[in-house]
Amino acid sequence: MELFAVAALAALVSGIVCASMIGAGPIDAPNVRRKSHRAPTPTSGGIGIASGFAAALIALALAADVWQEAVTAQGTRLLTSVAFFSYAFLAIGFYDDARPLGPRIKTLLFLTITLLAAYAIGPAHKLPFGFATLRFSYPGALIGSAVWIFAMVNFTNFMDGANGLAMGMMAIGLATLGVIAMLLGSPAAAGIGFSAAGALLGFLVWNFPKGRLFAGDSGALFVGALAALCSLLVIRRTGLSPFVPALVFLPTIADAALTLIYRLSKKRSMLEGHSEHIYQIATRAGWPHWRVSLTYWLVTAGCCAVGLVVAFDASQMWPPIALLVLTLIFVVVAARIRSAAMKRGIAEI
Repeated sequence: MELFAVAALAALVSGIVCASMIGAGPIDAPNVRRKSHRAPTPTSGGIGIASGFAAALIALALAADVWQEAVTAQGTRLLTSVAFFSYAFLAIGFYDDARPLGPRIKTLLFLTITLLAAYAIGPAHKLPFGFATLRFSYPGALIGSAVWIFAMVNFTNFMDGANGLAMGMMAIGLATLGVIAMLLGSPAAAGIGFSAAGALLGFLVWNFPKGRLFAGDSGALFVGALAALCSLLVIRRTGLSPFVPALVFLPTIADAALTLIYRLSKKRSMLEGHSEHIYQIATRAGWPHWRVSLTYWLVTAGCCAVGLVVAFDASQMWPPIALLVLTLIFVVVAARIRSAAMKRGIAEI
């Protein structure tokens, strides 16, 4: 019950702070073609999300005796590390909302923080396939975990281009991680998942469907970091298959990764902004933001349901199989959508 109560507190605090950001936050002007909004809109709703998240964790630390007793000293340290590095990304994003950073500087900062975060929380050392387990040396595991964090932070930012889209998917995914962590006996990770999901709900009140406030880079980077770091925390504390977090966040990963692969095939720069994601094609096809977001939320919920089922597979054979099957489905669907968009002249070719 404590976790549901703090989720509600996170939503309340986040909603109140987000309301204040509508009048005081930086303004996102539609000054480049890839942006889907048409009027200047307050941004940095990530400050509200981060405030709600902080309030929830403080409430857990001060008021929930049962939760305190369940969290070990190591769990507390890891939870603190997750929060610290997520807030580091928040700071970078907030600065970038007000005074845009160059892509090379951002990439250097991201790489530095992701490596430090992977070291502090502990990397994932193995990939179990059921019939065999692929094990990594410490340097390899550290680099692989840092790549996971780097990818999730950037992919969340890439997908934050329609009202409610990225933040709604992250809310569903983080809530699912929270449930998995709670059932597998990691209260620290469960606290992160529920607190983050609640804070995101408070933001979505102002963002979906009318887009009165954007999350901005501050929100997207903060939430992407929370998702990645909470995943590593659950893996370390419970032995969860690393394929499960990938399943939970698959719609975000698939759209972003397949778009980057497409751009590479066309020999386009990875550092330039673009509007070639599947959700952007959908909006150019005439879908309103709410319809795009609800579709992605539904798909994310389906992937989370699959992830929730296979998370408890003792053989650890089904998580990679489920991930492979769903990934192949995404590849086929994305290819057909992009092909149809090219025929209609609404894709960048």
